[in-house]
Amino acid sequence: MAQQQAMPAAYEQPLNERIRTLLRLEFLFQEIDWALNGDSPWHSRQSVATLLDILSVLSSRGDIRGELIKELERIAGSLERLRHNPDVDSARLQPLLEDCRRLAAALKSVRGLPGSELKNNDLLNGVMQRAGIPGGTCSFDLPAYQHWLLQPAAERRAQLQAWFGPLETLQQATALVLRLLRESAEPESLVARDGLFQQSPDRSASYQLIRVLLPADAPYFAEISGSKYFFTVRFLQQRETGERPVQTRDDVAFQLCRCGL
Repeated sequence: MAQQQAMPAAYEQPLNERIRTLLRLEFLFQEIDWALNGDSPWHSRQSVATLLDILSVLSSRGDIRGELIKELERIAGSLERLRHNPDVDSARLQPLLEDCRRLAAALKSVRGLPGSELKNNDLLNGVMQRAGIPGGTCSFDLPAYQHWLLQPAAERRAQLQAWFGPLETLQQATALVLRLLRESAEPESLVARDGLFQQSPDRSASYQLIRVLLPADAPYFAEISGSKYFFTVRFLQQRETGERPVQTRDDVAFQLCRCGL
């Protein structure tokens, strides 16, 4: 039997603040999904901490709900125009179009900031006030939190899912936008001479995300910097974690995706 090829390592660089925020939210949503599947009090602690991080991102970023609605409606408009193209697989396109419209409508039905009702939760407020202090959420600081963490796992998970419920539509919309964005570009095989690659993308294209793909076992990692007008990719090596990463002098074969919707 042929050995299954390992998934490549993907290094990403957002090219605007909207995508930067969505990538942060995606990371936090993935983290809370993992934590919600565990039964221990430590899993519940991680779930609460991540939930509070999500609320912090939402409160500091502004109207992310409105931005997602605009993005979904813009993508739906683009997909609608593709329906008349005979080369497009309508069986694959139609469900995506329906998902965009469904999630945009669901976000429109939400009043105010998603999860804003959790700001009135006394237990979560107590944890939030102590979370900035190293070790500030230990048992003697928050006995009410300790008591809650001692409840059966099923009860804690049910409460966590209830707290997270108002954010599920936001999670689904974030996942859909980022999936379509990543799928918008075909990987291009390139070589970085002496570990360095620079490019000025076509200014007529609306790129939102740069992705660099490397084999999972590559001895390098990609450091991407720049903007939609010019970007640089450096391939670095770090043989020991105590050492500072240095740019390789090897010619590095990699794949590049310039993603835009």
